[in-house]
Amino acid sequence: MEQTWTRDYFAEDEGEMVPRTSHAAAFLSDTKDRGPPVQSQIWRSGEKTLFGQTPSLRAFENPPQVQTQALRDFEKHLNDLKKENFSLKLRIYFLEERMQQKYEASRDDIYKRNIELKVEVESLKRELQDKKQHLDQTWADVENLNSHNEAELRRQFEERQQETEHVYELLENKIQLLQEESRLAQKEAARMAALVEAEKECNLELSEKLKGVTKDRDNVPAGRAAPHQHTEALAQRDKRIEELNQSLAAQEKLVEQLSQEKQQLLHLLEEPASMDVQSGVTAPALCDSSSLHCGPHPCLPTVAASYSHCILNLSAMPPLTTEATPPQCGRHKFIS
Repeated sequence: MEQTWTRDYFAEDEGEMVPRTSHAAAFLSDTKDRGPPVQSQIWRSGEKTLFGQTPSLRAFENPPQVQTQALRDFEKHLNDLKKENFSLKLRIYFLEERMQQKYEASRDDIYKRNIELKVEVESLKRELQDKKQHLDQTWADVENLNSHNEAELRRQFEERQQETEHVYELLENKIQLLQEESRLAQKEAARMAALVEAEKECNLELSEKLKGVTKDRDNVPAGRAAPHQHTEALAQRDKRIEELNQSLAAQEKLVEQLSQEKQQLLHLLEEPASMDVQSGVTAPALCDSSSLHCGPHPCLPTVAASYSHCILNLSAMPPLTTEATPPQCGRHKFIS
């Protein structure tokens, strides 16, 4: 009976139950036409059978007044249930109608919002894919750049190391040469000092001779002696002593200059050695990691300038005189 009532008052619209037009009037007219339900008809048929029974069975049944009262109470209760059922059906109908109105009002907005969300999702998917491709390309470029930078840094480090080793060898050779020249200069200075001492002794001897000659000249007549010869000899000795003193001063100055240059070269030689020790730990520090074009090693200009300065000084130095004309006096003879 429920399915029949549903088909009469509701129609299917795209899978949904939609109330038909003039539902309330149809519902009321239908309830009037249908009459009481099946159970009431059963009771009435039972009532008819009760009155139509044989007198032998009436003795075992209830009195007529009690049975009539029970039927009236049952019919009253049944009518109350029908009214309650009718009110519930009306309430369900109006609720469904209201829900349908709300759904129809907001359905367009829901469809529009759904379309907008789908479009936004597709746009975000495409944007995410583009960013992922861009990120992959950037990562590949960074890896290539890092490998290229590493190779370039290694090559430049090897070049700087070779240059440092070459300068180190040149400085070692120059230091050995300067040490040899310093040794020769010291030897020459000692020899010149010995010559100066010999000249002093000769000068003293000549002075004594001059005093003796002067004393003899005072005792001898004026025409027999020639003191000017002794005076010329003394002047030559004094001049020779002065020359030797100047040469000795020059040799001492040369020795001092060579010692200073030796100390400078040793200091410059120790700096690249200490930098070579540190380069094992901080080798990439020779160049800037953010640039592929690195400048020269910071120590190379100083070492090269010092090396050039030493070469210029050595070229400007007077040659070492390994031989000198020893003075000849009466008692002393020097052989170089």
